[in-house]
Amino acid sequence: MGTLSRFLTEYGALSRVLEPRDLFALAVCTATHAPEILRSRKLTGLDAAMSRNVTVRFANSQVVLPLADIDQILSIHEDNPTFGNLREIYARDCYLQCLKLRTPVRSVLDLGANRGMFSVLALVALGADVVIGVEPAPIYEPVARLLFEANHCDSNRWFRYTKFVSGVTGEQQDSARKISIQTILREQGISRFNLVKIDIEGDEKQIFDEPDWLTSVDTITMEIHPQFVADLSGIPRALERYGFHYVIVDQAGNPASLAKGMFLYASCSGTIRKPESTCHPR
Repeated sequence: MGTLSRFLTEYGALSRVLEPRDLFALAVCTATHAPEILRSRKLTGLDAAMSRNVTVRFANSQVVLPLADIDQILSIHEDNPTFGNLREIYARDCYLQCLKLRTPVRSVLDLGANRGMFSVLALVALGADVVIGVEPAPIYEPVARLLFEANHCDSNRWFRYTKFVSGVTGEQQDSARKISIQTILREQGISRFNLVKIDIEGDEKQIFDEPDWLTSVDTITMEIHPQFVADLSGIPRALERYGFHYVIVDQAGNPASLAKGMFLYASCSGTIRKPESTCHPR
Protein backbone atom coordinates (compact mmCIF):
# COMPACT_ATOMS: atom_id res chain seq x y z
CA MET A 1 0.00 0.00 0.00
CA GLY A 2 1.38 3.39 -1.01
CA THR A 3 1.83 6.24 1.44
CA LEU A 4 -1.16 8.22 0.14
CA SER A 5 -3.42 5.17 0.06
CA ARG A 6 -2.41 4.27 3.59
CA PHE A 7 -3.20 7.75 4.89
CA LEU A 8 -6.57 7.78 3.15
CA THR A 9 -7.41 4.40 4.65
CA GLU A 10 -6.30 5.53 8.12
CA TYR A 11 -8.34 8.73 7.96
CA GLY A 12 -11.39 6.94 6.62
CA ALA A 13 -11.23 4.51 9.53
CA LEU A 14 -10.70 7.32 12.06
CA SER A 15 -13.72 9.21 10.72
CA ARG A 16 -15.91 6.26 11.76
CA VAL A 17 -14.87 6.38 15.41
CA LEU A 18 -13.92 9.97 16.29
CA GLU A 19 -16.32 12.72 17.31
CA PRO A 20 -16.53 15.77 14.96
CA ARG A 21 -14.43 18.00 17.23
CA ASP A 22 -11.67 15.41 17.34
CA LEU A 23 -11.83 14.92 13.58
CA PHE A 24 -11.34 18.66 13.22
CA ALA A 25 -8.35 18.50 15.58
CA LEU A 26 -6.99 15.62 13.50
CA ALA A 27 -7.24 17.71 10.32
CA VAL A 28 -5.43 20.64 11.97
CA CYS A 29 -2.67 18.40 13.36
CA THR A 30 -2.27 16.72 9.98
CA ALA A 31 -1.81 20.05 8.21
CA THR A 32 0.70 21.14 10.84
CA HIS A 33 2.72 17.94 10.66
CA ALA A 34 2.31 17.24 6.93
CA PRO A 35 6.00 17.85 6.02
CA GLU A 36 7.17 15.47 8.75
CA ILE A 37 4.60 12.83 7.77
CA LEU A 38 5.56 12.96 4.11
CA ARG A 39 9.26 12.87 4.92
CA SER A 40 9.14 9.99 7.43
CA ARG A 41 6.10 8.17 6.03
CA LYS A 42 5.12 7.61 9.65
CA LEU A 43 2.34 9.04 11.81
CA THR A 44 4.31 9.22 15.08
CA GLY A 45 4.36 13.02 15.14
CA LEU A 46 0.64 13.16 14.43
CA ASP A 47 -0.04 10.60 17.17
CA ALA A 48 1.85 12.78 19.66
CA ALA A 49 -0.07 15.89 18.57
CA MET A 50 -3.38 14.02 19.03
CA SER A 51 -2.68 13.27 22.68
CA ARG A 52 -6.09 14.38 23.94
CA ASN A 53 -8.89 12.87 25.98
CA VAL A 54 -11.51 11.49 23.59
CA THR A 55 -14.62 9.37 23.40
CA VAL A 56 -14.79 6.99 20.45
CA ARG A 57 -17.67 5.18 18.79
CA PHE A 58 -17.18 1.44 18.40
CA ALA A 59 -20.01 -0.73 17.12
CA ASN A 60 -22.99 0.52 19.18
CA SER A 61 -20.93 1.68 22.14
CA GLN A 62 -18.97 4.69 23.28
CA VAL A 63 -15.59 4.15 24.90
CA VAL A 64 -13.84 6.86 26.92
CA LEU A 65 -10.12 7.02 26.12
CA PRO A 66 -8.23 9.59 28.23
CA LEU A 67 -5.22 9.61 25.91
CA ALA A 68 -3.66 12.80 27.31
CA ASP A 69 -3.84 11.45 30.86
CA ILE A 70 -2.38 8.12 29.76
CA ASP A 71 0.49 9.75 27.89
CA GLN A 72 1.22 11.93 30.90
CA ILE A 73 1.52 8.86 33.13
CA LEU A 74 3.81 7.14 30.61
CA SER A 75 5.89 10.22 29.75
CA ILE A 76 8.72 9.31 32.10
CA HIS A 77 9.05 5.99 30.27
CA GLU A 78 9.23 7.65 26.82
CA ASP A 79 6.54 5.32 25.49
CA ASN A 80 4.82 5.77 22.13
CA PRO A 81 1.79 8.11 21.97
CA THR A 82 -1.43 6.24 22.77
CA PHE A 83 -3.30 7.68 19.75
CA GLY A 84 -1.44 5.05 17.72
CA ASN A 85 -3.19 2.36 19.77
CA LEU A 86 -6.52 4.05 19.07
CA ARG A 87 -5.81 3.99 15.35
CA GLU A 88 -4.92 0.30 15.40
CA ILE A 89 -7.42 -1.18 17.84
CA TYR A 90 -10.48 1.05 17.37
CA ALA A 91 -10.23 2.70 13.95
CA ARG A 92 -8.68 -0.18 11.99
CA ASP A 93 -10.38 -2.73 14.25
CA CYS A 94 -7.31 -4.93 13.88
CA TYR A 95 -8.33 -7.58 16.42
CA LEU A 96 -11.97 -8.07 15.45
CA GLN A 97 -12.10 -7.22 11.74
CA CYS A 98 -12.31 -10.83 10.56
CA LEU A 99 -14.58 -12.08 13.35
CA LYS A 100 -18.35 -12.18 13.60
CA LEU A 101 -18.71 -12.44 17.36
CA ARG A 102 -22.04 -12.82 19.09
CA THR A 103 -22.28 -10.33 21.92
CA PRO A 104 -22.19 -10.26 24.82
CA VAL A 105 -18.95 -12.22 25.04
CA ARG A 106 -18.78 -13.86 28.46
CA SER A 107 -15.07 -14.29 29.21
CA VAL A 108 -12.06 -12.72 27.48
CA LEU A 109 -8.32 -13.29 27.94
CA ASP A 110 -6.07 -10.41 26.89
CA LEU A 111 -2.49 -11.64 26.48
CA GLY A 112 -0.08 -8.75 26.08
CA ALA A 113 -2.65 -6.42 27.60
CA ASN A 114 -0.33 -3.39 27.57
CA ARG A 115 -2.33 -0.24 28.42
CA GLY A 116 -5.63 -2.13 28.54
CA MET A 117 -7.04 -0.61 25.35
CA PHE A 118 -8.41 -3.95 24.11
CA SER A 119 -9.50 -5.02 27.59
CA VAL A 120 -11.73 -1.98 27.99
CA LEU A 121 -13.11 -2.48 24.47
CA ALA A 122 -14.07 -6.03 25.46
CA LEU A 123 -15.75 -4.82 28.65
CA VAL A 124 -17.66 -1.92 27.09
CA ALA A 125 -18.29 -2.83 23.44
CA LEU A 126 -18.36 -6.63 23.65
CA GLY A 127 -20.18 -6.67 26.98
CA ALA A 128 -17.78 -9.18 28.52
CA ASP A 129 -18.65 -10.48 31.97
CA VAL A 130 -14.95 -10.68 32.80
CA VAL A 131 -11.66 -9.77 31.14
CA ILE A 132 -8.37 -11.18 32.38
CA GLY A 133 -5.27 -9.29 31.24
CA VAL A 134 -1.70 -10.56 31.28
CA GLU A 135 1.03 -7.91 30.96
CA PRO A 136 4.57 -8.28 32.33
CA ALA A 137 5.38 -4.54 32.35
CA PRO A 138 4.13 -2.96 35.62
CA ILE A 139 4.27 0.57 34.14
CA TYR A 140 0.92 -0.09 32.48
CA GLU A 141 -0.98 -0.97 35.67
CA PRO A 142 -2.02 2.63 36.56
CA VAL A 143 -2.93 3.28 32.94
CA ALA A 144 -5.21 0.25 32.76
CA ARG A 145 -6.85 1.22 36.05
CA LEU A 146 -7.44 4.73 34.69
CA LEU A 147 -9.13 3.29 31.59
CA PHE A 148 -11.39 1.00 33.59
CA GLU A 149 -12.39 3.77 35.99
CA ALA A 150 -13.05 6.24 33.15
CA ASN A 151 -15.51 3.73 31.67
CA HIS A 152 -17.07 2.80 35.02
CA CYS A 153 -16.04 -0.84 34.73
CA ASP A 154 -16.80 -2.74 37.91
CA SER A 155 -13.59 -4.04 39.50
CA ASN A 156 -15.18 -7.51 39.72
CA ARG A 157 -15.20 -7.68 35.92
CA TRP A 158 -11.46 -7.37 35.32
CA PHE A 159 -8.18 -8.71 36.66
CA ARG A 160 -4.56 -8.35 35.52
CA TYR A 161 -1.49 -10.53 36.03
CA THR A 162 1.86 -8.75 35.94
CA LYS A 163 3.61 -11.77 34.43
CA PHE A 164 4.65 -13.32 31.14
CA VAL A 165 2.29 -15.89 29.69
CA SER A 166 3.94 -19.22 28.96
CA GLY A 167 3.33 -22.91 28.55
CA VAL A 168 3.06 -25.15 31.60
CA THR A 169 6.74 -26.07 31.36
CA GLY A 170 7.88 -22.44 31.41
CA GLU A 171 5.61 -21.72 34.34
CA GLN A 172 7.05 -24.64 36.31
CA GLN A 173 10.57 -23.37 35.67
CA ASP A 174 9.84 -19.77 36.70
CA SER A 175 6.45 -19.43 38.40
CA ALA A 176 7.38 -16.04 39.89
CA ARG A 177 7.56 -14.45 36.43
CA LYS A 178 5.46 -16.74 34.21
CA ILE A 179 1.93 -18.07 34.19
CA SER A 180 0.14 -20.57 31.97
CA ILE A 181 -3.36 -20.23 30.57
CA GLN A 182 -4.34 -23.37 32.46
CA THR A 183 -3.38 -21.72 35.76
CA ILE A 184 -5.31 -18.56 34.86
CA LEU A 185 -8.43 -20.60 34.16
CA ARG A 186 -8.09 -22.43 37.47
CA GLU A 187 -7.29 -19.38 39.60
CA GLN A 188 -10.09 -17.28 38.09
CA GLY A 189 -12.67 -20.05 38.26
CA ILE A 190 -13.32 -19.83 34.51
CA SER A 191 -14.16 -22.97 32.57
CA ARG A 192 -13.69 -21.48 29.11
CA PHE A 193 -12.46 -18.33 27.40
CA ASN A 194 -14.83 -17.28 24.64
CA LEU A 195 -12.22 -14.92 23.15
CA VAL A 196 -8.44 -14.81 23.53
CA LYS A 197 -6.48 -11.86 22.17
CA ILE A 198 -2.73 -12.47 21.77
CA ASP A 199 -0.01 -9.90 21.12
CA ILE A 200 3.10 -11.09 22.93
CA GLU A 201 5.91 -10.00 20.62
CA GLY A 202 7.04 -13.37 19.31
CA ASP A 203 6.37 -15.46 22.41
CA GLU A 204 3.25 -16.84 20.76
CA LYS A 205 5.33 -19.79 19.58
CA GLN A 206 5.96 -20.86 23.18
CA ILE A 207 2.33 -21.18 24.17
CA PHE A 208 1.47 -23.05 20.97
CA ASP A 209 4.30 -25.52 21.62
CA GLU A 210 2.11 -26.77 24.49
CA PRO A 211 -1.35 -26.20 23.03
CA ASP A 212 -3.60 -28.15 25.43
CA TRP A 213 -5.15 -24.83 26.53
CA LEU A 214 -6.90 -24.71 23.15
CA THR A 215 -9.48 -27.15 24.51
CA SER A 216 -10.75 -24.29 26.71
CA VAL A 217 -11.01 -21.59 24.03
CA ASP A 218 -13.60 -20.67 21.39
CA THR A 219 -11.99 -17.88 19.36
CA ILE A 220 -8.50 -16.40 19.02
CA THR A 221 -7.37 -13.09 17.57
CA MET A 222 -3.62 -12.77 17.36
CA GLU A 223 -0.90 -10.50 16.07
CA ILE A 224 1.85 -12.72 14.71
CA HIS A 225 5.51 -11.79 14.51
CA PRO A 226 7.32 -13.70 11.74
CA GLN A 227 10.05 -11.06 11.92
CA PHE A 228 10.89 -12.26 15.45
CA VAL A 229 10.35 -16.00 15.07
CA ALA A 230 11.86 -17.95 12.19
CA ASP A 231 9.33 -20.79 12.24
CA LEU A 232 5.72 -20.25 13.28
CA SER A 233 4.43 -23.36 11.50
CA GLY A 234 3.56 -24.98 14.83
CA ILE A 235 0.72 -22.49 15.31
CA PRO A 236 -1.48 -23.57 12.36
CA ARG A 237 -0.63 -27.21 13.08
CA ALA A 238 -1.86 -26.84 16.65
CA LEU A 239 -4.99 -24.99 15.54
CA GLU A 240 -5.86 -27.67 13.00
CA ARG A 241 -5.19 -30.42 15.53
CA TYR A 242 -7.70 -28.89 17.94
CA GLY A 243 -10.38 -28.26 15.33
CA PHE A 244 -9.90 -24.54 14.68
CA HIS A 245 -10.52 -22.82 11.37
CA TYR A 246 -8.28 -19.81 10.77
CA VAL A 247 -7.47 -16.98 8.40
CA ILE A 248 -4.27 -14.92 8.14
CA VAL A 249 -4.19 -11.35 6.82
CA ASP A 250 -1.65 -8.59 6.34
CA GLN A 251 -1.83 -5.11 7.86
CA ALA A 252 -4.33 -3.99 5.25
CA GLY A 253 -6.65 -6.94 5.93
CA ASN A 254 -5.76 -8.84 2.75
CA PRO A 255 -5.23 -12.64 2.83
CA ALA A 256 -1.57 -13.46 3.46
CA SER A 257 0.76 -16.36 4.10
CA LEU A 258 2.02 -17.15 7.59
CA ALA A 259 5.44 -15.73 6.70
CA LYS A 260 3.99 -12.43 5.46
CA GLY A 261 0.92 -12.10 7.65
CA MET A 262 0.34 -9.77 10.58
CA PHE A 263 -2.90 -11.01 12.12
CA LEU A 264 -4.34 -14.48 12.56
CA TYR A 265 -7.95 -15.16 13.48
CA ALA A 266 -9.01 -18.64 14.56
CA SER A 267 -12.20 -20.21 15.88
CA CYS A 268 -13.73 -23.58 16.65
CA SER A 269 -17.17 -22.03 17.10
CA GLY A 270 -17.90 -20.57 13.67
CA THR A 271 -17.00 -16.94 14.31
CA ILE A 272 -14.51 -16.53 11.43
CA ARG A 273 -15.71 -14.62 8.41
CA LYS A 274 -15.51 -16.62 5.20
CA PRO A 275 -12.07 -16.36 3.56
CA GLU A 276 -13.55 -14.71 0.48
CA SER A 277 -15.08 -11.97 2.62
CA THR A 278 -13.23 -8.70 2.83
CA CYS A 279 -11.97 -7.96 6.32
CA HIS A 280 -12.51 -4.32 7.13
CA PRO A 281 -13.18 -2.07 10.12
CA ARG A 282 -16.77 -2.29 11.33
